[in-house]
Amino acid sequence: MQLVDSHCHLFEIKKYEVPDDILPVVAGFSHGSNRKAAELAKREGYPFTLGIAPQQAIREDLSGLEGWVEFIREAGPNAVGEVGLDYKWAKNAGDVKKQKIVFQRMIELSDEMNVPLVIHSRNNPSENEVPKNAIDEIIEMVGGREVLMHFFSGTAGQAARIVENGGYISIIHLHSKQRRKVINNIMLDRLLVESDSPYVGRTPESVREAVSYIAEVKGIGFDEVARQTTENAKRFFRF
Repeated sequence: MQLVDSHCHLFEIKKYEVPDDILPVVAGFSHGSNRKAAELAKREGYPFTLGIAPQQAIREDLSGLEGWVEFIREAGPNAVGEVGLDYKWAKNAGDVKKQKIVFQRMIELSDEMNVPLVIHSRNNPSENEVPKNAIDEIIEMVGGREVLMHFFSGTAGQAARIVENGGYISIIHLHSKQRRKVINNIMLDRLLVESDSPYVGRTPESVREAVSYIAEVKGIGFDEVARQTTENAKRFFRF
């Protein structure tokens, strides 16, 4: 049975052969990595996503934004992503503003291309001038658009709002009380699995652990979770 790793940075993993039972969705996060992701995915026949991540938006001169957008449009990804808001790394109001400018442009691009969004979201754990709750702001900004919340770190209540709006939640293999609540509360037909390799899982093969985690929490079989999460990924990414 084939599994879909819904989010991996495969171009960052050297000398690695993807197993036959795993289909990776190759994800870019910057203009440079988007080029690498598109090249690898097209060469190997993998689905892929391209976007400018919020952490990257902070580091960049945004005068290049329309050029980045044009590359994404011409490359024709399955989704625009990873994009979003990350208030953990934002240090001040200027960083927040840059993230929002880029995120809003990525939302507009997904509308123009008629493809869904893959969202990177992280709240602010610090006591500073940066707002606390990036995830609630993301929910408001995307409205009823089709989104996948990659490496979701929010609450079960936030996950429910996303799903009610037509979105999906992506689960990694790392265990936590909050993630367990999300898995428990969200129907299987709205869950995907991912490795976020090599930054979280070492390789796409960690999606097997993510499938096992969902199966254990929900009290169902591995094969059922594998089959449904794969169907969900096919539906979301349209392949």
